[in-house]
Amino acid sequence: MSISILFTPRLKFPIHIIYIVLVIAAIGLSVPRLFMKNQPRTRGNTIALAMGAKSLIIVAYELLTEHCGALRRWQSYKAYWILNALEVVFWGAVATIIMQANFTRCVGVGCKMSWAVVAVSIVINALAFHLTIVCFLQYRMDARGSQDKPRLESTESAQEDVPLHHIGKVSHDH
Repeated sequence: MSISILFTPRLKFPIHIIYIVLVIAAIGLSVPRLFMKNQPRTRGNTIALAMGAKSLIIVAYELLTEHCGALRRWQSYKAYWILNALEVVFWGAVATIIMQANFTRCVGVGCKMSWAVVAVSIVINALAFHLTIVCFLQYRMDARGSQDKPRLESTESAQEDVPLHHIGKVSHDH
């Protein structure tokens, strides 16, 4: 199997769908822990909520600007690359902080749920790393001008390509 098959842009959409499901799972596992009795309320309990909300916004930006024609003017492979690289760092931090909290104090069902969030955040981290590589390769291809699909340009650059027609002599008399 060629390495180019693993990092093809065609895999981005299915990976984004899996990513969304896992982020919602991390949020879903974190919310009940906030309301459990005899559970400590720490950063580990709330960080997955904040990172999950942020990740959903980032994935929504990527999906909408890539698949919705009206929003393509805000499509940027460089932004995708940077945002996905940040996702790797952030979900790594989620896993680390929750593991530290679990090693300090971990009791009952909340403990099992927090370890599940750690597992989910590690998988999300791996998917974000994969998306970072794919988006970096897309950015490099786009920078070289060899991107397969044409990008919609902003209205200013589109107007520069319109041929000018002679409209006759313009009078400047007032």
